Amino acid sequence: MTALALVAVTACPVPPSAALAAADQPAPGERFLQVVAHPDDDLLFMSPDLYGSVLRGLPTVTVYLTAGEGMAGVDDGRDPSAYARAREEGLRAAYAYLAGVRDVWHEGTLRADGLELRTAVLADRPRVRLVFARLPDGGDPRADGGGDALTRLWEGRSCVRRFAAAFERPCLRRGNVLRLLRALYARFRPTVLRTLDPDPPAAGRHCDHPDHVASARFALAAAGGLALRVVSYRGYPMTWWAPNVDARARELKRRVFGVYRAHDYRAARGWRYQAWTERMYRIAGRPAWPPGPAPAVRTSPGAWPSAPGPAPEPGRPTPGGRRSAP
Repeated sequence: MTALALVAVTACPVPPSAALAAADQPAPGERFLQVVAHPDDDLLFMSPDLYGSVLRGLPTVTVYLTAGEGMAGVDDGRDPSAYARAREEGLRAAYAYLAGVRDVWHEGTLRADGLELRTAVLADRPRVRLVFARLPDGGDPRADGGGDALTRLWEGRSCVRRFAAAFERPCLRRGNVLRLLRALYARFRPTVLRTLDPDPPAAGRHCDHPDHVASARFALAAAGGLALRVVSYRGYPMTWWAPNVDARARELKRRVFGVYRAHDYRAARGWRYQAWTERMYRIAGRPAWPPGPAPAVRTSPGAWPSAPGPAPEPGRPTPGGRRSAP
């Protein structure tokens, strides 16, 4: 990776002792890699489990498959590229705040399956890395073939160029995304893979965002044959389940997400964000994806309960049946 820039923003760090008390307890020598759909899915649905590896300086890589631009510039006058960049800035600020260090990052690129990916490495905690694939958000009708780009890629129904890369060749297909993830797994050699829910209720009141589902299925399919501990997390369906994050961890999660939220104008409001800062549910048992042989899977030990049975209504869909994409 070649560093291209050094980005610095001042932030008041979290006292590490308080944060450690609220975090997951990773084992020494573990290496963590998260694959999520949107910038902020890790902060909302995988936290506070995410915190332990960051605070202990263990290798922690988070891969964001989409740019998260959504409907910016379609249903308002915002620049979608500026919005995508702002979300990435918010992530950098949130991770630095959590780590209790300066918001200073070495930005650069790496190549995976022939594609150039943007990366950010936390200067004072260089084992903390963010990787941005910048595929189109599922809510973006401007993508090749329209909306639900990540789902269409997973199902092999079309090819899609990356967000704001209209002249990129070739147009990416399902195999490109799988090879990209396999290249990242080979590079960072995780021992723990975190994903979103690969198999939520398929339709009706309990469904999850389609990007969440596709990102999890891609992550698990790419991991086939690897010796990994896989932990998957509920997304939207947990919204009305009982709050299960204790008061101290809840406050930390609220503060960390608040740092990110200051950069995301579309997350400025919404009762569900408050609900998600009070909850984190692991999926009990073996995820359903990928079909056939798969890596050994077990849920992570710790205080946080696994998901119960069917979820209650996770919130009212936006027009057209699509939920907004955190």
